[in-house]
Amino acid sequence: MGKLIVISGPSGVGKGTVVGLLKQIYEQKKEKLYVSISCTTRLSRQGEKEGVNYYYITEEEFKKRIQEDDFFEYNIYGTGKYYGTPKSTALKYLDDGYDVILEIDINGYRQIKKQIPDCLGIFIMTSDEQELYERLKNRGTEDEELIRIRLETAKEEIKNKDIYDYVVINPHGKQEETAKQIYDIIKENI
Repeated sequence: MGKLIVISGPSGVGKGTVVGLLKQIYEQKKEKLYVSISCTTRLSRQGEKEGVNYYYITEEEFKKRIQEDDFFEYNIYGTGKYYGTPKSTALKYLDDGYDVILEIDINGYRQIKKQIPDCLGIFIMTSDEQELYERLKNRGTEDEELIRIRLETAKEEIKNKDIYDYVVINPHGKQEETAKQIYDIIKENI
């Protein structure tokens, strides 16, 4: 049986990059890892691929899967679009001995922790708010107003970081070290 790992943190802290590096560590060590792919009712964006970035499904299909209890967690975000973590796929990989990473927000972590209390929760953050601001600005994907909103959201998320088992700082330019630290944390908790 594998370990269920939840990785959360504010937008812009580098979760996706760190998870990608974790995948490389697992591959180098020939260990089993599955990174869960969420379902969403939003349309795919340019460059996104079905089954890589998300599973793009209709709202009707999403609601049907809610009724079938096929999500560990789900939420509706500002645009009215549903996002959720498929349960059946993750459980299959866990049963096959894979460690399974879910990259989700704090609300999703709370939902999952109720179902699987021994899941491992890791919260990633930057060393300070200024660094987070710089990362968001340098991505070039949001205007100043959206960056401000993301920073306000980040402050709220950081206030709740202590509900996680571990808090890891991901300093600028140190993603490989952060991924190695998280790998070590996972192995200590198996």
